[in-house]
This record gives sequence, C-alpha cells and structure tokens, in this order.
Amino acid sequence: MGRARSAIAARTDLESLRKAALAAYGAEAYETERHTDFFDVAQFCRKSSEELGGEVGSDGWYIWKDGDWAILGDLSLTLVKDEASMAQVSAKLGLTVVAMALDLPFEFAHFSVSERGAIIRKLAMSETVILDEGIPIKAERGRHLEDFNEEEAERLWTSFKLPTFDHDPLDADFHCVAVRKG
Repeated sequence: MGRARSAIAARTDLESLRKAALAAYGAEAYETERHTDFFDVAQFCRKSSEELGGEVGSDGWYIWKDGDWAILGDLSLTLVKDEASMAQVSAKLGLTVVAMALDLPFEFAHFSVSERGAIIRKLAMSETVILDEGIPIKAERGRHLEDFNEEEAERLWTSFKLPTFDHDPLDADFHCVAVRKG
C-alpha cells in the first residue's frame, strides 16, 4: 500500500465537492496549485498541513476526477477524523459520500458511507479496536466480516469503482488547496 492518506468521494464535479468540503469543515482556502504528478501533490500537502509540519490550523487537500467521481484527499487523515464534517459534505451536496483512510504503520483503516448528513455505514480499525456501525452495504452481502482490516477497507472503497489506495494516484490533474480551519 502507498503512503497514509484519506479521501472522500462523491459523484459530482470538482468545484461542488471543494465548496461543500470548505463549508462543512469550516475551512478557508488560502493557496491553490495544480499538479499532474502526485509527488508534487504530496510536497504541497506536507508544507500545508499542520499534522505534517505546516502552520497551526492548516491542512493540504487535493481534488481530482476519476470517472464520475470527484475525490478529495489529504495525507494527514483529518478528512475522516472529523466525522461530523465529513458527513455534512453529503448534506451540502445532497449526494452519497464514500470515505476511506489508511495508515498501515499505525494499523489504522476507515471506510464509511454518508447520506443526508449522517454516516449510515462505518467500519474502522485502530490498532486492535474494530468499530462496526450501521447497515452493511451491497458489497458486504454474502461475506461474514469477522475482522475489518486494510484490505477489506480497500475492497469496499473499490466496490464503488473508486481507484485503489494500493499506490499513489497516477496521471491526474490534481487541484491542490491549502486551507485554514476556523
């Protein structure tokens, strides 16, 4: 698997997802860049994220399109750690929002689905603690979930035809946004 990161995705355009996320997270954009190489995206996010050495209260996001999906990601995992804001993105868009996060060295995995401002399905693993909340999604049918892990999070995410987290995204037009949270 690639570097630690989280992402939220909705079937919408980039600008709608960006605006909904800024409003839901109470954030203000203060710098933007565009890149086609994920190494440059990672550099932008590192310098823009408090979690990775940036200014206090700041974060670095990147947005790109994959098929019908607009995907908003970060390297600090703050998108999924703020669950109330993550769920509010679905309310602001009026769409289903799918979220995933992985951080292998810390044995952390997260998968969730939000609709109308509420998380309707959440699976999370943090070290040895596993959370299983809500109604299973279609991709879980016929499977007995004994132990949620990184591979299962990835399988559920990709069941929505979203790109794998197995490697960094390739060949995309990334819109990077440095934000300050209020």
